[in-house]
Amino acid sequence: MVLGCFRIRLVAVATQKFVAEVATDALQQCKARQAAVVKDKRDKQQKDKRPILTIEDLSKALHEYGVNVKHQEYFADSPLTGIDPASREE
Repeated sequence: MVLGCFRIRLVAVATQKFVAEVATDALQQCKARQAAVVKDKRDKQQKDKRPILTIEDLSKALHEYGVNVKHQEYFADSPLTGIDPASREE
């Protein structure tokens, strides 16, 4: 019983460490991306300087750990958006 609790805690700590490292790496990716945008548009000041994490930031961070992420295509992202359903070729 005690050994089972120890294993659960060990897995929980390892999971927490992994998630924290991925979140930190994603934040660094986000900051680098936003710094590049600011350099391109120096004449315009950003009103909101809070970091906005995107799926691309998370995907790049996870890729460093060997996890490949493909984000799901949303209906609005589909090339068929706005086409009459009867004329779609699927």
